Amino acid sequence: MAGALALVACSPAESPTFTTRADASAQLPADGAVRDAIPIPDRGPMIISEDASCSTTTADARRLPVNLLIVLDRSGSMQESGKWVAAQNGLRTLLGRLDGGIRVGLTMFPAPSGVGPADRAATYASPVVPIEALSANRSRLLSTLSNASPSGNTPMYCATEGSRSYYDAFTMDGSRNVILITDGAPTSECTTSPMCQLLPPDFACLLAQSSVASNEVRVSVARGARGTPPIRYFIAGTPDASDTFLSDLAFTGNTSRTPDCQRTTSCHYRLETGSFEADLSRALDDIRGRAVSCEFAVDADPARVDPTRVNVNVTAGGGAATVVPRDVDHNNGWDYSPGMRSVVLHGPACDRVLADDGAQVRIVFGCPTITPG
Repeated sequence: MAGALALVACSPAESPTFTTRADASAQLPADGAVRDAIPIPDRGPMIISEDASCSTTTADARRLPVNLLIVLDRSGSMQESGKWVAAQNGLRTLLGRLDGGIRVGLTMFPAPSGVGPADRAATYASPVVPIEALSANRSRLLSTLSNASPSGNTPMYCATEGSRSYYDAFTMDGSRNVILITDGAPTSECTTSPMCQLLPPDFACLLAQSSVASNEVRVSVARGARGTPPIRYFIAGTPDASDTFLSDLAFTGNTSRTPDCQRTTSCHYRLETGSFEADLSRALDDIRGRAVSCEFAVDADPARVDPTRVNVNVTAGGGAATVVPRDVDHNNGWDYSPGMRSVVLHGPACDRVLADDGAQVRIVFGCPTITPG
């Protein structure tokens, strides 16, 4: 589809409707939903006219690029049952299918020898392969994967915190995504977990250690997901890492696979030991589709735009135009990104745009927001 977006300022009066930052915030409920918007009546496709007398200004916007950071568990247990070779093969396939314009990087935990201390979050603030356009670093990614081997513990918290720090300092635009692949629960490195006696084993302490480590990974993911801009965390792992734990990470990381996945602890991609390679291949293929950007930058100050008077029109390659409703549940429609500097299409609304190379997306300011109804 075309990468450009046009914004049309339009209001019932002679000029666009503007508000102060305080007014704009006050108009939105705490959950970000717009309650006084206009539901779409059940009468077929609609469009918000851009040619009305209220049309005053146009501004350019663009589709945002995709940044993917692969965070790969290379602990010793990945050697078992062929999981490491399966992970290598799955990632090679992913890297071969992704468009060269997508930016990809790679972090492994524990960090390979020579990179830095594996039990320090700062080590992971610099990926083994930094994020760059795949057209430029595909060979390096493939070579790094081929030369790595499993060893050591599972310092997952070090990796999630280091990756979050990396994205905090990241200067390139675009969506921020992490693909976390693991086969075990996090160990205590970088966490505030208690030190435990191993011989004889202090089982109560070890259980407490595991609980603390898992909770601190949850907090790390929550911090990344709530950042500005946010990080999305796609999670793939074996039941050895606990389905509850992995599902929590995916839910917290804004990548739930179904609306009710929390109830069934299935928000993540479950990788069975006996079918690890096939499960991972399917998961990565699905993630590839979900990570493709349906996010469009809006070059307008959110403090100067009334958020209850914004609409999105999509014109198909064949010329038919319809209005996409704002859907705060992210099932089928558009919503603001955190910070309201961009709009994101979700569900079938996104799928239709991605499938139509000739689709044009236009944002209309000034008319009351259309919502599902």
